[in-house]
Amino acid sequence: MMKDRKKMAAELHHREQEGNGTSMIFGRKVPVIKEVYDPLTGLRNGTITPNAPVVITGENLCLSSLGTIYLGLSPVSDKGTLIHVKRVFKYTDTEVLVILPNLEPGEYSPVMMIHTGDKVDFTYTLPVSWKVLDERYVNLFVRRSCSDLI
Repeated sequence: MMKDRKKMAAELHHREQEGNGTSMIFGRKVPVIKEVYDPLTGLRNGTITPNAPVVITGENLCLSSLGTIYLGLSPVSDKGTLIHVKRVFKYTDTEVLVILPNLEPGEYSPVMMIHTGDKVDFTYTLPVSWKVLDERYVNLFVRRSCSDLI
């Protein structure tokens, strides 16, 4: 029964987001990611670098109540795997600065996990995907970004 309720809440979010409504899941506003900025490469197109900082902007990111809401990443190719983002340095409801963990090249979906007590009460996969490039491509972007500064 709980899975059906969670699935209905996620579907409601997508319908209301399309109509510019404010969606709620279990009494909390649903997070919306508008942009991810990778300062190492200078990219703002959803490309992220592992073991490096990224700035996430959006609405209702909710990490201001850190300790009950956690950010994670789930590989698109393996929805059953969840990688916790443990290093969160700055957070407001519209901007979060995190250091990403070590990630393999591929596509990832950001996930918000809401905890109640010692258990995960709800996991919400945000409807965006981020791409981790192979290290040799990241080095190319970093060199290009550095040469733009000179």
